[in-house]
Amino acid sequence: MSYEDYPLPRDERLDRVAKAIYRTEREGTVEALLEANPGLAALGPILPRGTVLKVPARPAVVSTATVRPWE
Repeated sequence: MSYEDYPLPRDERLDRVAKAIYRTEREGTVEALLEANPGLAALGPILPRGTVLKVPARPAVVSTATVRPWE
């Protein structure tokens, strides 16, 4: 898998970083960043400015059917 480097321009939360990179903090984007950057969670909830993240391609969205018990 190929990665791009992304240096943080300021102190930031990982979900906000995911939103800036992938335009969403959902659909497994935060998890993909954590998986690509071992030890990242140990830095705490606010990542320090200058931290260089490895950014993987956007994770594939797994479509799940909605089950409604009344149907």
